[in-house]
Amino acid sequence: MDIITSIKKYKNSVTREYISISNDEIDTIKKDDYWLSKKFDGQLWFYCKSNKNSKIINSNENDISNITKEIKNDLDKKLSKSKNIILAGELYYLSNERERYGDTISGLGDKEKRKKLRLGVFDIVESDKLLSNFEGKYKFLKKNIGQKQKDFAHVLDHEKIKHSEIKKFFKDIVEKKDAEGLIVRNNSTIYKIKKEETADLLITGYTLGSNANQIRSVSLGVFLNEKEIMHVGSCGNMPTNLRKDLYKKLIKLKVSSNFQKIASNGSAYNFVKPEIVCEVKLLEFQGDKSDDQPIRHLKYEYSNKSLNATGRARSVSILNSNIINIRSDKKANFDDCGLSQIIRISGIPKSEFKEVSSKDLPKSKIIKREIFKKESKKGIAIRKFLFWKSNKEKSSDYPSFLCYYLDYSEGRSDPIKRKLYPFEDEKLGLGHLKKLIDENIKKGWEKHNG
Repeated sequence: MDIITSIKKYKNSVTREYISISNDEIDTIKKDDYWLSKKFDGQLWFYCKSNKNSKIINSNENDISNITKEIKNDLDKKLSKSKNIILAGELYYLSNERERYGDTISGLGDKEKRKKLRLGVFDIVESDKLLSNFEGKYKFLKKNIGQKQKDFAHVLDHEKIKHSEIKKFFKDIVEKKDAEGLIVRNNSTIYKIKKEETADLLITGYTLGSNANQIRSVSLGVFLNEKEIMHVGSCGNMPTNLRKDLYKKLIKLKVSSNFQKIASNGSAYNFVKPEIVCEVKLLEFQGDKSDDQPIRHLKYEYSNKSLNATGRARSVSILNSNIINIRSDKKANFDDCGLSQIIRISGIPKSEFKEVSSKDLPKSKIIKREIFKKESKKGIAIRKFLFWKSNKEKSSDYPSFLCYYLDYSEGRSDPIKRKLYPFEDEKLGLGHLKKLIDENIKKGWEKHNG
């Protein structure tokens, strides 16, 4: 059983195909009988058992088996008769209040809090037993794992309902009990139903459409701190009158920038002095990419009539958004248009957005180093080749491996030339290093140990 292939196939064909809608769009769901469950606010992880070996991983192959021993041991015991099985579950933090994504992150990082982590199993990705529909899978899971929330691993409760009952369950579970949302599914379609949220976001740029004097889309951000703005996405859904109003305001605020952003239609964004705040309706702020890595976006600062990039930061992406209003009563500052909105809606803790200082990052490790020297009438020439592992790929916006080539020639008008190549795969990176050496070190060059 190829576990990683099965998990990635499941994410591509199932979880990424969830249809996200608001409670106002329930009537658009096709009339049919469905299985309904509460949506838990946590992280997607997979319990994988192959013969006698088991582990808990995500699609990026991160393994938390040692951190979640109680969950793994619980499932090992309950599924002792299964030789090969992969389960999809929501890892969440057990609380008397609504579970939050941020609490799950904290639980993974805090030894004491881990005792409250639970895996709510909701699907079978692959198993020895042939189960062709969700009802068969659910019966198997209930029988073998059970639904007791006090257990470290349990099956999420599902109820078979008619289409006409969805609104009632949404009111009872989401509106009255403050759950994150509902999952409504049959054997062909899965809906994710949530309440719409509103956020006051800062407009940082715009593109123009084919209609004269109208905005096509805007780029949006929030203040990460008192000076820096963090990009959170773009939006092109807005009423026509607002497109015209924004056009009149934004063309007067156009400024230069040291970076470029391209819209989905290929046009470049015009950047603006960040002073207009708009009200945005959205279903959620997504915190992780499809490979389960945290989303990182540009951050920038406005100074000297220019909006300039200052690096990248932990961020989010807007899902299902609409601009509904210009907030003339809000100021473009950290208090009115800051990070607190992202934390409130996404549940990502403030500590996740903390800037990582270079001195706090793990040290790099040199894997290979080669230096060659050549002397001639024109002077000394040196060619240096380095390959190292950054050890920073999980801590910040760095590649896993880097290959560096320096060419120094004393007699050249431009004596130093450098090239840097990023890699995520060590074997590919070392192969490129060998190619660089083979192409640039010929007869006359001597190895130098200095």
